[in-house]
Amino acid sequence: MDPTAYLVAAFQYVLPFLPAQWVAGLSVLGSFLVSLCAVIAFFWPRPAVGSKLLPLYLVINTVGLNGKHAANATATVPQQKTLP
Repeated sequence: MDPTAYLVAAFQYVLPFLPAQWVAGLSVLGSFLVSLCAVIAFFWPRPAVGSKLLPLYLVINTVGLNGKHAANATATVPQQKTLP
């Protein structure tokens, strides 16, 4: 079964037990967290392999839904373009 299906099933089971104001607040906080991580990932270049900050960078990049989209998502060193 797809992991998304498990997540949807969990939400459908839990959400009826929570007050609507709590769910609204959690959705706002979740949206803010994703947006903040996306902004941080935009300005933070990828640390070198073996750096202590690389796991934190990967978490921020994942939470910010930034994988494979940003110019700095995979490059550890900026690419130098050569002129012909």
